[in-house]
This record gives sequence, C-alpha cells and structure tokens, in this order.
Amino acid sequence: MPHTAPQSSMRGMAIIDGGLQLIAAPIPVPQPGHVLIQIAYAGVNRADLLQVAGKYPPPEGASALPGLEVSGIVAALGEGVTDWRVGERVCALLSGGGYAEFASAPEGLCLKIPQAIDLQQAATLPEAVMTAMMALGAEANLQPGERVLIHGGSSGIGLVMGQVAMLWGAEVFATVGSDEKAAYVSQLGIHPINHALSPFLEQVMAATRGDGVDVIIDTLGAPKLSAHLQLLKRGGRIVMLAMLEGGTLPEATKLGALLLKHLQLRGTTLRSRNDIEKHALMEGVSARIWPYVASGALKPRVDSIFPLAEAEKAHLRMQERLHIGKILLEVAPHAARTDE
Repeated sequence: MPHTAPQSSMRGMAIIDGGLQLIAAPIPVPQPGHVLIQIAYAGVNRADLLQVAGKYPPPEGASALPGLEVSGIVAALGEGVTDWRVGERVCALLSGGGYAEFASAPEGLCLKIPQAIDLQQAATLPEAVMTAMMALGAEANLQPGERVLIHGGSSGIGLVMGQVAMLWGAEVFATVGSDEKAAYVSQLGIHPINHALSPFLEQVMAATRGDGVDVIIDTLGAPKLSAHLQLLKRGGRIVMLAMLEGGTLPEATKLGALLLKHLQLRGTTLRSRNDIEKHALMEGVSARIWPYVASGALKPRVDSIFPLAEAEKAHLRMQERLHIGKILLEVAPHAARTDE
C-alpha cells in the first residue's frame, strides 16, 4: 500500500474563465509505479500559457491543472516503487498538475537531484533536458562537428538545448531578441543571432561564410520555413517543436530544396508522447545529459520566481519575452529541508 500524505487537500491553480485561480483540490493518490511529490518549485512553460488560452488541452487522463515540471521531495510512494524513499529530493516531468502543492509522477519520469544544484535550479530542468534529448537526439540525431541553430535560444529550454548541443560537440547558433540576451548566451560559448538587428538568415549565413547549418530547432513555424530551407546544408534536418508565428505557409514558399538538398522536416512535441516513449527519452537523459548536470558542466539559469498565487504574473513575464532562463513558481520552498 502507498504511504499517505499528512493532509487531504492542497492548493492548486485552476484554469477558470480563461484565467488562473487558486483553489483547494484533493491531493493525488500515487498509483502503482508512481511517486507523490510535495512540490517546492514549478517551472513555467509556454505550453502552460497555451493551455490557459484553451489552445493546448492536457492529454487524456492527465491533471487539468497546468504545470509540466516540478522539484520537491518525495511525499509518498505507490505500490512497487523501490528506487525512491520518502523525503528524498526529486524533480520530475509531468503531463499536468505542477501548479499545485502535490503532484504524482511515474517513477520513470523522476530524476534524483545532484548535490551540484538546488531545488530552484532543479525545477528548471525536466522539460528542458527531455526536450533536448527528444529534439537533438531522437529527432535530429545531432553529431559532433555539426552546426545547429536554436530558435528562442535565451529561454529556459533554449539555454539548456544550446549547452547540450555544445557538450555533444556541435557548433551552436541561437536566436535572441536583445543585446542583453545576446551577451548572456555568448558567455556560454553560443553564437548569438540577434534578430532585432537583421534577419537571422543573413546573420547565420554570414557567420558560416555561406555554408549554413545542419540542424534547425524551430519554434516559429510555417512563416520561416522558406528561410530555413535556404539555411540548411545538404542532408539537413528541421525539428519543429512549435509554431509560434503560425502554421500556414506563405503562398511564395518554395519546397524544392527539400528534394534537391535531401532535407528532413520533422514535427514533434513532448507532451503528446506516451509514457513508454517518455521513459525511453528519460533513459537517454540519464545517460547523456544528467551527468553534465551532476558535474556542473550544464548550468541551469533561473530568470525569476513568483509565488504560486501569482502565476498569472509569471505568465505575463513570459508573454513579454523579457526572460533569460526559466521562470518559476514558488510553492513550498521549505518542503525539502528534511533532506538537506
């Protein structure tokens, strides 16, 4: 039988009338193979904003509360869980429910937090490292010596992907929207492409002396496809993670380069994958990314922290695109003191 949490209800942020409101909700009961987490911090992702706007519903069976990644301590164990103990520090990927005091996660989507990072930093990582493994590894098959362009390079996920690509031996270019963001990514060894100054196509082609890149991690969508096809080298790959600028191709878009240069266009999302697929990605994270977190080679960045009840303010900061790194919600930062 699973352990039980010491209380029966929790605070959570629910989507009501197109906004977020603090509610009392029942604490999830961990099912077999699941871990109940008392949440210290929750990461804010653009998918959360889309869900609040009614444009990205949760998968069937997932919590209706937003929130895709958390850090905290193990509060209870479902039947059959043997690799975790109550009170242990944990961060986890969720299908929803992170904007709350407790959440239940499959043990295969939980990560032990290395001593090198704290609970705040840990909350920035689950979505980012899984997205990096999915996009750069499973979809793009990024190789040492290749060049990659990452859009949204100063976001929480973008910064992690850029560092992972470099650690895997690639040369990394990342689009940013300000001099401040350009300065930060440059400190990490990433080539900043400030699209506020001139089109990214011109800048990347100039920086590569007309050679282009092997992989593009695209969050912009159809309006930029023509530029991406021009930018890719022969045998290049586009991995489309989002379509923030739209999904309809301009009439003038020419697709001939897909054939002539043997290009690949792949679309994927993390949330739509089933648990088996996510577990396979997590195994890749554990083998190819998490050691860099433990050693300090991969440096997570917290942009700002808002109280759980002020989640809408956190969403507003993301909408304004001023952040560098991950925006967090503070739920119960004292939760892990028993393990420190």
